Amino acid sequence: MGDELTKQLESLKGILSVSADMPSTLPQEPVRGDLPVQLPFWPEPVRGGPNAVLRSSLFAGIHSKKRETIGNQTKPEKPLQAVTLASQDGITVKFAGRQLNQYDADVFFEALHRARHHPLETECLFTGYGFLKGIRRAPNDLGYEDLDDSLTRLRDGRVEVHWKMHGRGFKFVGSLVSSYVRDETTKLFKVTFAKEIKALFAPACWTQIEWEERMALRGHPLAQWLHSYYSTHADPFPVGSAFLCEKSGSKRPLMKNFRTDLKQALATLHRVLGWECELDKKSDNVTVVRTPSGAQARHLARAKAKKDSQAETQRVLEKQRRAAEAQERLKRGKGKLEHASEIIPSLFANKTFRT
Repeated sequence: MGDELTKQLESLKGILSVSADMPSTLPQEPVRGDLPVQLPFWPEPVRGGPNAVLRSSLFAGIHSKKRETIGNQTKPEKPLQAVTLASQDGITVKFAGRQLNQYDADVFFEALHRARHHPLETECLFTGYGFLKGIRRAPNDLGYEDLDDSLTRLRDGRVEVHWKMHGRGFKFVGSLVSSYVRDETTKLFKVTFAKEIKALFAPACWTQIEWEERMALRGHPLAQWLHSYYSTHADPFPVGSAFLCEKSGSKRPLMKNFRTDLKQALATLHRVLGWECELDKKSDNVTVVRTPSGAQARHLARAKAKKDSQAETQRVLEKQRRAAEAQERLKRGKGKLEHASEIIPSLFANKTFRT
């Protein structure tokens, strides 16, 4: 008995000595605010693009030689004031700086693609050679110069975007590229995105762009803009050519000239991608039929299932309503019959019939 008690005491002393060496507080899991902020991760064959941007003229469907400076200059010593760009209803886009076009969109999408592996606000390093290959440009002096100019435009331009999704408001204010430098020694490009850009990639607010399709349209800026715009819609609805002229940032002063550009761009989409495109002469509406992405196909399937379920619920409710009305009519009819059965005998009371 005494030996057993001694062993228990020794065991207790060992436990207490180990406990004394342990930290007074257990390590805590990092709170959500301490976690690194990253872009959503999309597969290698696609590039992520914000819907609010793709449904506006921020990246105009124009050639680089038609690029302009956008903004109001009130005083020479003050920076440009942002102006509102054309965008789809429910989206407001303001911009000040050197105009961006589809080449800048290629650079922006590719830079985001590489930065998605890293926390935002950390430098993303890449070689100009690999980057230019990624956007299907020649890695020569002109290619490096164009890339440097584009990243500079993305860094220097001031963007403000407001949009709503499912009744909730979102906004982004800042530069599409937070910082950019090119190391003169290593020749590496260093790009940083601010964590605020994550807002552009909120759930249901961005689209996976098929990169090989987009690259196959290189050299056709309006076709590239149309590809991006229609890619944001799982089931595109017809829109007018005037709508596309405005939203694509076309420089054409006359609609008849833009329609010529539009017909050529739609023909390119059909020839290169197999999209079914039609510009109706009577209504002036453009109809596009394309194969939705995997995510969009699932969205359409869910929407159809929900619609079918709602329709079935309505049919059941309508059937129940009709059954209830029928019962009510039957009840009212039975009541009238019972009332008549009470009246008819009284009509013949105290009456004698002669035969």
